[in-house]
Amino acid sequence: MTDGEEPFAAFRRLDLRIGTVVSVEDHPDAEKLYILKVDLGEEEPRTVVTNIKSFYPPEKMMGRKLLLVANLKPANFRGVKSFGMLCAADDMEMGGNSLLLLDPSVDVPNGTVMNCGLENSQSRVEMKHIEKVTMKVAKLSGGKFMGMDIEVPDDAPEPIVAVIDGDKAIALGDGNGCFMTVDGDIKDGAPAI
Repeated sequence: MTDGEEPFAAFRRLDLRIGTVVSVEDHPDAEKLYILKVDLGEEEPRTVVTNIKSFYPPEKMMGRKLLLVANLKPANFRGVKSFGMLCAADDMEMGGNSLLLLDPSVDVPNGTVMNCGLENSQSRVEMKHIEKVTMKVAKLSGGKFMGMDIEVPDDAPEPIVAVIDGDKAIALGDGNGCFMTVDGDIKDGAPAI
């Protein structure tokens, strides 16, 4: 956060939504990519190209609820246009070996906005805007997230994903009891997006 900026200003630019994977295909021109169709509760499922193939087989993707950056400017990946980006946590730069998709802690409808109860934009963003947002995954310790105060209910999932702005942390959720987590072991402090 810089002087004069409202808290979590970079995060407020993102439109993060829950969707369900309804189709998984191998990209015909890229062996490490999937072409997904993701139901975000819109008229038609969105096409999303992703490079998580080496971490998730198709059967682990089909029917999965996940978090998507819904307002990312569309991009072409080897001739296929992608209309969003999956959100995941990755601890490899910390000496780990995990890349885990972010999961909702409870079942919520497709299209549920995960905005931490804040007002977020739906205007298009580019990767440079996403890179300004700091999200991390960690277990709570003494009611704190990586030493920072954070408000979560007693039944919040472990680990939890939080958005960080300076010395402030807010649990990534819908503002109504659903929080983002991961479905496996990952090092505390692993970056996410």
